[in-house]
Amino acid sequence: MEVQQAEKEFNLLYEPWILVKNKQNETKEWSLLDVFKHAHEAQQLAGELPTQDVAIMRLLLAIMHGAFVTSDIEDAEEAMTLWKELWELKQFPYDIIESYLKKYEDRFWLFHPQHPFYQVNDIVDVMNCYKAAKGKKTKDEEKLKTVARLIGELFQSDNLPRLFSGRNGEQQCALNYDEAARWLLHLNGFDDDSAKNPTPKGVGYLGQMGLIYAQGEELFETLMLNFVLLDNNNQLFNDCKETSKAYWEKSVCKIVENLISQPNAQKELLTMQSRRILLKREHRQVIGYLLTMGDYFDKEQGLFNEQMTLWKADEKIGFVPKRHMPEKQIWRDFSSIISTGGDNSISRDSGVIRWIKGLQSNEIISKNIVKMCIVGSYYKPKGAGWQIVDFVNDSLQVNSTILGMLGVTWVNEIIRILSSTDKAISALGWLADDIAVAEGNSSKDHKEMRKAVREQGYHQLDGAFRKWILSIHPQKDDMETKMAEWLAIAKKLIFTQGEQILEQCSNKALVGRIKKDKDDKLGNVNCFEAFIKFKTSVIHVLG
Repeated sequence: MEVQQAEKEFNLLYEPWILVKNKQNETKEWSLLDVFKHAHEAQQLAGELPTQDVAIMRLLLAIMHGAFVTSDIEDAEEAMTLWKELWELKQFPYDIIESYLKKYEDRFWLFHPQHPFYQVNDIVDVMNCYKAAKGKKTKDEEKLKTVARLIGELFQSDNLPRLFSGRNGEQQCALNYDEAARWLLHLNGFDDDSAKNPTPKGVGYLGQMGLIYAQGEELFETLMLNFVLLDNNNQLFNDCKETSKAYWEKSVCKIVENLISQPNAQKELLTMQSRRILLKREHRQVIGYLLTMGDYFDKEQGLFNEQMTLWKADEKIGFVPKRHMPEKQIWRDFSSIISTGGDNSISRDSGVIRWIKGLQSNEIISKNIVKMCIVGSYYKPKGAGWQIVDFVNDSLQVNSTILGMLGVTWVNEIIRILSSTDKAISALGWLADDIAVAEGNSSKDHKEMRKAVREQGYHQLDGAFRKWILSIHPQKDDMETKMAEWLAIAKKLIFTQGEQILEQCSNKALVGRIKKDKDDKLGNVNCFEAFIKFKTSVIHVLG
């Protein structure tokens, strides 16, 4: 096995391993070079999980920063010119990408005696050095983690296998090299923080983000829309500086638990190594892996060079990445996705959205519709640490004018009516609560019941809101009329749900029961009283 491990195998530049969907809706497998040569012929990445696609997308973006952002680009104007020239080509200049990647061809072997891709070849020695420095016992060998833990769609531990998995038998024991390469990137970005040597300072870097990206009509457009060349101050990133290097442009770091400053250079940040990993192979298949802690950031310093996350206000450092919640549809977080005009004490644009706003205002792109996608992993404490229990994947299409200066007032108004919608949905939850009280049912968990009713309410509004917001055209529509249109839609749907709850109540709720109010006065509580209270509340907030 050790002899085999020393051989070079599977070069990611030439071997097919990236899953894409072509324009005929067929899933194909391409090499890295194939992706850049044919990106305009594909719809999108099509891996096993949306989080896997984002991990691969960040690799592709890092290659673009390395290939296109050279020392010839000296200021913001030249960066915009570069971006515009690439966009107008409608496909990547393949010779530039090929020339750049072939300079680092030796660093893209999945298996290599010195520097396997995204791995540390002598990981056992690296782990032993860390242990020795901490006064801990070293080992000649480390126990392999199983392939089942590498596969993100299983998200299981070695001791607690998932009962209903999409894989069985050999599929959970060994992986072909192409699939292992995809999950290697996913593991580096989204690994949990369950016990390791040492226990990590947190989940993988990408798992700490509320990831957002823009999706175009084809893969070329998607990569270009997320190819952000200027920071929040409209300054160039450091990608063209000699000291800034992507993973394959520098020596492999072998320091366990390595505290670093967040890189300004995008190619360096996009290829950050959250974990030190080594895949193990046998008979041309991956049978397991070794893993330990890698690079991490001091969160107190802020992570503002990250362009693909939503933000939330923080008292200490201004803003921190805002993670997605699985139960919350993207439109309910509208104020976090599209801010009301740059950075202030309340909101901060994601780098990707800010960049697209800049492209719109400079008339570099003229897309009518922009599709924004959110992706993330959701963790919960299990045993020794936080483990992945769910994934988030949602999207929202809006008229691109909303992203420009003309759309600022519209965004403010949309946020306002969504706040009113939230209050009306809350009234729906309290209706269910009041009917439960009228039934005399004190055994129910009323908080959980209200939450479940509210979530059902949002679910009923989901399709209507997406259709309504896509219909907005700030240059043609009257804002007051469009806002009133949504309030009427929301009121009708919420009233319908309230009526359904009323129809399902029991005879006990019809009669009701005597109960003291907040002023300690006795009164009859029944379903009709509850429904009148509900309608009054909804009319108060929605008009």
